[in-house]
Amino acid sequence: MSCVFATAAPLLVLAPAAEANPGSPYTCSESVPSKDGSSDVESCIYVENGVPRAFGGLTIKDDSLSPYNCTMVVKVIDFDAYKTGDNEEVADSGKMPCTNGRYPSPPMTVDSAKAKPGHSYGSYTEITRYNDGVARIYSPRVVL
Repeated sequence: MSCVFATAAPLLVLAPAAEANPGSPYTCSESVPSKDGSSDVESCIYVENGVPRAFGGLTIKDDSLSPYNCTMVVKVIDFDAYKTGDNEEVADSGKMPCTNGRYPSPPMTVDSAKAKPGHSYGSYTEITRYNDGVARIYSPRVVL
């Protein structure tokens, strides 16, 4: 677990660290500053047991972001879905309150029925503050 002090109020926020299982190397984007400079964001993906798994990372740099005004979403995209006519979005973490760390934990797993051999997958991590997007960072792609 990571321990973080939120600077908007004297509050200790605990966020579990997302970790890949041993032997499942993951690949991440660079840690990229948000458009407003309030945070650094990364997006990570890897393949385990024949399916993509993903998580995002957030480092809050100032007190303009808090779990009360900010959300993070991680999504996995099948970049070859057009070949089969399937929906390109194959996994969605749902909105999570912003905290420092890597999450969701455990990493989000694409349903095996949506994991197609030979298809290219990537994830993105999106940060919003007051429902306004401040970052969307894409992971490198992996091919099943």
